[in-house]
Amino acid sequence: MKSKLIFLVVFALFVQIANAQVFGIKGGLNDANMSFSSNGISISPKAIIGFHFGPVAEFELNDNISFNTGLLYSLKGFKMNASTLGFSTESTEKINYLEIPLNVAYKHPIDEKIKIFGQIGSYLAYALSGKDKTDGTTTDITFGSGGMKRFDLGLGIGAGVEFGPIVAGLGYQFGLANLADSSDGKVKNKVLQISVAYMFRK
Repeated sequence: MKSKLIFLVVFALFVQIANAQVFGIKGGLNDANMSFSSNGISISPKAIIGFHFGPVAEFELNDNISFNTGLLYSLKGFKMNASTLGFSTESTEKINYLEIPLNVAYKHPIDEKIKIFGQIGSYLAYALSGKDKTDGTTTDITFGSGGMKRFDLGLGIGAGVEFGPIVAGLGYQFGLANLADSSDGKVKNKVLQISVAYMFRK
C-alpha cells in the first residue's frame, strides 16, 4: 500500500513539474548530519558530505512571490567515532532519500538580470535504502522493527541569487520527525545545502 501511494505521489509531482511554466534541473552538495538523544543524553556525531539532484519547478504567484517544489535524490547521514576501554570504533551511515521540497520564495530584483531571494518551507522525504560502515564492515540499514523510520519531514530555510536562468542557493533543513523506531531515543536529520539550478521557461 505504501509503495503504491509513493508511486502515485511521484507520478503526480512529475506531471506538475512537466506542466510548470518554469522548470529545471537542480544539483548540489549536502553537509549532512544527525542529532541523537536518549534519556536526556545528547550525542553529536560528525557531518558527512553528500549530494542532491533532480528536477524542480516554480509556480509564480505574482512578480515577487513564487512557490517551488521538486523531486530530489538526497544523500544524508553521519560519521561517529567512539572509544571505550581502550577500543576505538568508527562508523559511517549513509541514507538515500527521495525528497520533495515545498517552499515559498520572495524575490527582489537588483537589475534586469539579477534577483536575490529568500525562502521558507518544508520537505517530505522517504528513505530508499541505507548503508552502515563500521570498522570496515558494510551492512544494510534496517528500517522499521527497532531500526530507523523511512519517512522524514522537516522545515527548510534558504536564500540565494538568480543570474538569468541560473539559480544559486544556500539552505538549511531542520528535521522534525523522530527517525528512531523506538520509544527511548530521538534521531533527527539536519542538513546544510549548497545548490545550483538551471531553469527553463516555456
